[in-house]
Amino acid sequence: MNLTIAQQVSVAEQERIVSYCRLFSITFLFWDHLLTLPDEVQYLWKRPVRASTMLFFLNRYLAVLVNIVMTVSFFSSHLPESSCQPLNTFHQVLLVAMQVIVALLLTIRVYVLYRSSKLVLAVLLSIFTILMALSIFLTFSGQSKHSDETSMGCNTEMSFVTSAHVAAAWEALFLYDLILFAMTLHRAYQTRHELRIIRRLRVSLVVIILRDGSLYFAGMAIANAINISTFYYPLPYLRGSLTTFASSISVTMMSRLIFNLHKIANSGLYTSHITTVQLQAHDARILVVPPPDTPMP
Repeated sequence: MNLTIAQQVSVAEQERIVSYCRLFSITFLFWDHLLTLPDEVQYLWKRPVRASTMLFFLNRYLAVLVNIVMTVSFFSSHLPESSCQPLNTFHQVLLVAMQVIVALLLTIRVYVLYRSSKLVLAVLLSIFTILMALSIFLTFSGQSKHSDETSMGCNTEMSFVTSAHVAAAWEALFLYDLILFAMTLHRAYQTRHELRIIRRLRVSLVVIILRDGSLYFAGMAIANAINISTFYYPLPYLRGSLTTFASSISVTMMSRLIFNLHKIANSGLYTSHITTVQLQAHDARILVVPPPDTPMP
């Protein structure tokens, strides 16, 4: 493809911006991983292994593996150009896998918040299956990408049609995030109402939201929304430039949510029912434990 000097300069600038975004995202993920490693050892390594624990480790360390592999492809200038397209496809597959794992962990959290309601779980899994299938289909259907190897590593020029397809896939994930976020907020209002009636306590809604992890849900949803907006950029090399960022935020927020729940109760994702409420002039905390008859997968 013959480009004018102005076009070559534009492409180089786009590639530089994309490289900075990727470098920041990867650094952020690894740095937070190191910061939270003591919490991981304390709260998860020394406890019985459940299905949710295995999902957590898969989420956390798959992200590390993916980013190590992709760092090589993003920044190595010695890869053959023929390897760029397979690496890009590999990256997309693993990104989808990571988002599926995060979504499953969030689903477990909401399921427990609603007192392990089988109806809630059935509805969530049905929505999850439909949206994930749609997301996977849109990600890999009708692709028109040109991946090439430059001085800054493998970079992908994405056509607008392909970009719209991939954006729609992320929008399906974003919709599921919004559903889960809305359900955590609704549960927070319910919990506040229950405390007023049963214990005659006026607990700040902010305290309950912090306990349930709604802010972590919101952080992931915002990161996904920002990422989605990049797929509609007019510059082809900048489309999807924050995909790695959104994925890193999701993995980090999910890990932080689990660690935070372990700090206030021994049950992590299964933290649900209120046992005591401590309110002081400058501090308000809700201490919670899992429902006694709830099986923990």
